[in-house]
Amino acid sequence: MVRAAYAVFSMAAAFWLAAFWPAAPAQAQTAVQQRAERTDELFNWYYASIFGTGFYRIGEQQVAALRVPLRYELRPASAERWGIRLTLPVTAAFAPFDLRDFNLGQVKTQGLTVLPGIELEIPLRQDWWLRPYANLGGGWEFHSGASSTIFSLGATTLHTRPLGEASRLALGGKLGYAGYSAGSEASQLVQLSLGTEVAVPAGFAIAERAALVVIQLTGSVYFKELEFLLPSTGTMQVSRELELGVALGVQRPFEVLGVTFDRIGLAYRAGDNGLRGVRVVASFPF
Repeated sequence: MVRAAYAVFSMAAAFWLAAFWPAAPAQAQTAVQQRAERTDELFNWYYASIFGTGFYRIGEQQVAALRVPLRYELRPASAERWGIRLTLPVTAAFAPFDLRDFNLGQVKTQGLTVLPGIELEIPLRQDWWLRPYANLGGGWEFHSGASSTIFSLGATTLHTRPLGEASRLALGGKLGYAGYSAGSEASQLVQLSLGTEVAVPAGFAIAERAALVVIQLTGSVYFKELEFLLPSTGTMQVSRELELGVALGVQRPFEVLGVTFDRIGLAYRAGDNGLRGVRVVASFPF
């Protein structure tokens, strides 16, 4: 009697395992495929638009971006009045997702973002500036034809002071609120960034400008987390990141076709949940 009951139980268990155990991988595969098809939502459109020119990776997402920060000065700032500047950062981004572990190969997205905006330059002291800003624009994904709405607003502040005769120290901060909406995916974040840089003479000149060696360190905290939608794992969040950059700079900036830069270098960025990136440094981001 006991043996018969055990045999029946064993046969029932085997039937249950055969019928239902393979369903879990199949369900996971289906979920990954469904997320991979939402190409317009796989970008974090805001992060791609402000990262700069470079490369970053999180999970199976790899993004290469080229950013051109165009701007036009309507009115220069002085001790008596605020400055007004129109900004037009344009970013082209390409993102492949390596999903070969799910037999889906590579899923690719290509996007373009344009964020027209305005920036005020308010002198607080001779060596201390406050710059409120606001941007509203959009992004377009070429493969699916989808689009997104992107916004950002906030303020940056910058304080500089000399260190000796030719060196300088800069301290900067940023508080911003930003986000985007694409398809059924929407994300908003609050960002606090603090940074410092030290510039020392390099001992030679570039185009009749004294050359500098610049080292900059920037840290950011996201109070509403930075979110990335990944096909394999769903949403992944980043709450903080740190960036270290080294550049060759000049005392007076260059301006080419509306793009102003005072240095050229590289920066390495690391955030939690495996976010890693390398980008070109062309200015202090405050």
